[in-house]
Amino acid sequence: QLVLYYQPLVDAHTGKMKALEALVRWQHPERGMVPPGDFIPLAERTGQIIDLDRWVLWRACQDLQSINADREVPLTVAVNISPVHFRRNGFFDEVKQALEESGLNPEHLELEVTEGLMMAGSEKAIELLQNVRNLGVKVAIDDFGTGFSSLSYLRQLPINKVKIDRSFIQDIASGRENAAIVEGIITMAHHLGLEVVAEGIETPEQRNDLAQRRCDILQGFYFSRPVPLAELLELPQQLPAVEGSCT
Repeated sequence: QLVLYYQPLVDAHTGKMKALEALVRWQHPERGMVPPGDFIPLAERTGQIIDLDRWVLWRACQDLQSINADREVPLTVAVNISPVHFRRNGFFDEVKQALEESGLNPEHLELEVTEGLMMAGSEKAIELLQNVRNLGVKVAIDDFGTGFSSLSYLRQLPINKVKIDRSFIQDIASGRENAAIVEGIITMAHHLGLEVVAEGIETPEQRNDLAQRRCDILQGFYFSRPVPLAELLELPQQLPAVEGSCT
């Protein structure tokens, strides 16, 4: 009853699709589509999140390998990793196995971990992520800005990317405080050699504002809601671009 939906991540200036985020859905035979917020916390409490995470990782690698077979420029797929799964013995081997069984280039897989997991993590957690990076797999901090936000600690983490939480994006065009925080995160991340993703883009004003602030990648309903694989394949490769930009 589990299915994967995919939401595009696009280049902030051209609107070209660059990556996908894999998002699990539960198609219940009686209740219909159950929101992740209803079943993910339960899965974490019962430990079933480990099997769920493992399946999502495997399915996403399989799907992306199939998608990239017909593309000149390959996409990357981002998979959210639960702290429960991340801390489990054997996690690193599961990542390697998913890549080997699918044949996916490790550079086309990205693992998203929470800010809290990393900022409160031990040296063991950092070492594990460094091993993942050594495979060629990318690592991103999800929902950046909502947790510890230790800037001195951030520079030590083996990551490629930060994702600015949608709560900072909602009123970016009119809220001076949020705009200042977002611009600060973008500038800081770029100085550290990191890419920046802004989540929750729903309007052209938000899209244009983030592009002008030199955000790298955008994600949100303005471009596409999460959709099943079949619908994803029907989406245009060029989603709405910034007005006046060169495409």
